[in-house]
Amino acid sequence: MKSFFTILFALIITLPLLAQDEDERDEEDVVYVHHRTSKRWNNGEIKTISRSHYHSGGFGAVSFRGSEFMNESLILAGFRGGWIINRSLAIGVEGHGVVPTAEFDNVRPDRNGILLGGYGGMFLEPIFFSNELIHVTFPISGGAGWLGFHDDWEEDDSNNQNPGQQDSPEEIIEDDVFWYVEPGIAAELNVARHFRIALGVSKRFTQDLDLEFSDADDFENLNYFMTLKFGRF
Repeated sequence: MKSFFTILFALIITLPLLAQDEDERDEEDVVYVHHRTSKRWNNGEIKTISRSHYHSGGFGAVSFRGSEFMNESLILAGFRGGWIINRSLAIGVEGHGVVPTAEFDNVRPDRNGILLGGYGGMFLEPIFFSNELIHVTFPISGGAGWLGFHDDWEEDDSNNQNPGQQDSPEEIIEDDVFWYVEPGIAAELNVARHFRIALGVSKRFTQDLDLEFSDADDFENLNYFMTLKFGRF
């Protein structure tokens, strides 16, 4: 886990510099037309991230994911928000929650369970050819989450034999917390100046997730996602 965060830190430092040449070429055309006498592109100029033509943007997004858990289909919904540096790297936070639709039989004797949970943390998203109609991004996220089985509340209602009696209290059958890392790839479409749609796939890796009724790697599956981004790109 330490090596993962070391790699993320290295990406923060190096990726904006790798994409800087593309931004410089675009700026050079503008300077040549409008400021022919400018000495901006003097060969002796020191190149830095923070100079005047540095671009900064940001976005907020909603995301929907399809995955699997113990051979059952799983739907997740969440959010993302980030800062975009030089149109080449996004840094931000994200969170995803399990939509409680997956039911599992006999989690305990005569007890069915609904899967609940979620996870979230920070992400880095290298962006290539951001100004093109369709371009590619490589989101990498990491953080912590919680997952557990909850009593099937619909089953509790149907099994209540006394109409005047209150329903039995809803309970968490079993739960656990975990760490995760999730790399992915996405194709992003520029729909409008301030709206983009990303379609992609990611792979979730977990650590320290220990549920009695599932294997340790049952939550380590592919995610097929769609993200709707709104912001200044």
